[in-house]
Amino acid sequence: MRGFVGAAMIAAGLMAAGTAHAQGWGVYGGAGAPPPPPYGARWQGDDGARTMDFICSGRRAHMLEQRLGHEVEEGDIDPETADRMHAVIDQTEDRQRRECAEGDYRSVRELGWRYDRIGHWIDGAAHGQGWRPRW
Repeated sequence: MRGFVGAAMIAAGLMAAGTAHAQGWGVYGGAGAPPPPPYGARWQGDDGARTMDFICSGRRAHMLEQRLGHEVEEGDIDPETADRMHAVIDQTEDRQRRECAEGDYRSVRELGWRYDRIGHWIDGAAHGQGWRPRW
């Protein structure tokens, strides 16, 4: 009997935790919550405005510099390699200022790809060349 009561309490606890987790992530449960938007609706009609805003604001370069600093503090990247990476980030940031001032979406998108490659370079240097992100 104790085993059955214990199993019932564990099952009830897991169900309550699962419900709370779903509510925390905004999963549509039907209890007064609005339904989710159709698939991909958030990304339609953008015309590159989000990309332009994100890259031209300087947040992308700042995030890479922070990540690079963190990896150096952790001892995963040696300071000489970090200096080279930082120089490339600064060069890309200078080009970013020019391209954003012109408002050329294609060039800014290419800068986004360059920032992606720098991010992969940081990951490879910190975690090994065969490292892949978990997402």
